[in-house]
Amino acid sequence: MADPGEPAERRVAWGCRTAAVLAIVGVFGTWRTAGPVSLNGFEGPHDGWLVIIFALISLAGAGAAARGSWLGIVLVIGCAAVMASAGIRNIVDDEAVLGGRSGWGVWLSVVASVALAGAAVAAAVRRLRSSAPSG
Repeated sequence: MADPGEPAERRVAWGCRTAAVLAIVGVFGTWRTAGPVSLNGFEGPHDGWLVIIFALISLAGAGAAARGSWLGIVLVIGCAAVMASAGIRNIVDDEAVLGGRSGWGVWLSVVASVALAGAAVAAAVRRLRSSAPSG
C-alpha cells in the first residue's frame, strides 16, 4: 500500500500499474462457469486478449499520466474503457447462456479496469487543480 507521505505522482503511477496488472491477472482466472466447465479469458468467445493488450499499453502511459500529461491521461482512460467494456460485454453475453455464471476473473478485470480509469481521472483532477488560478 502507498505511504500517505509519498508524492501524489508516485501514488497515481502505482495505482495505474497495480490496476493494470490485476486486470491481466483476471484474464487468467475464470470468466465463465457452466456446470463442470470453466473458461478463462482466452477460451471460448471471451475477449481477454483485448484486456491484456490495452493493459500493456496503459502501463506504457502510466508514468506520463501520473506526471499530469494530458496525452498520458487520455491514453490510460481510453485503455481502461476498452478493457472494462470487453469484460462487461462478456458478462452480458454470458448471461444469455442458461445454467452458467460469470467467474471471478472477469469481475477482477472489470473492477481493475474501472480502478485504472479512476487513477487517471485523479491525475487529471490534480492537473486541473494545479493549473487553476488561485484567488
